[in-house]
Amino acid sequence: MDINTRTLDQEKQYLKQTSGIVRIEAVCFAVTIMLLMIQTTLSEAPSDGESASAVFWVKLLFLPFQAVTLAVVTNFVIKLFKEIEAGDTPFRYTIADRLKGLSDAILGGSIVFAAPYLVISILSVFSGTGAEQSQLSVAVMLGAIFLGVLFKSLAYVFSYGCRLQQESDETL
Repeated sequence: MDINTRTLDQEKQYLKQTSGIVRIEAVCFAVTIMLLMIQTTLSEAPSDGESASAVFWVKLLFLPFQAVTLAVVTNFVIKLFKEIEAGDTPFRYTIADRLKGLSDAILGGSIVFAAPYLVISILSVFSGTGAEQSQLSVAVMLGAIFLGVLFKSLAYVFSYGCRLQQESDETL
């Protein structure tokens, strides 16, 4: 066995280990974010004798949509890394398509996660309550948009790599 084959086998093993870790982290991340969203929503819940605020109802209304969004994004991550792990080369059209799907899910998810804060801001203007939007939530939304655009760019890089791989295979 030459050194190139040994190095390639070692890299494949590292990829399998990393893929497993990323899949576990994706599930843990989704569960943690969902628990934080539930906790944030419940912190707005009315206490004894109070009526529920508009902020509570808006957050509660969007909570199922945010849960579905997290599930979709996590599913894309898991399938992407299983697909990468399963093949001999990462430059395949299925991987590029999964990256595009992941980027679209992240970009759509940023809208789903920003929507309740937008609605709360609009309601605060009309009610004069001055409900403030968390700066952390704005940073998370901008981070999600950045991540979505980053994955979209990677998808185009992988598509280009697929075309180059195909041309190389046809040349040989």
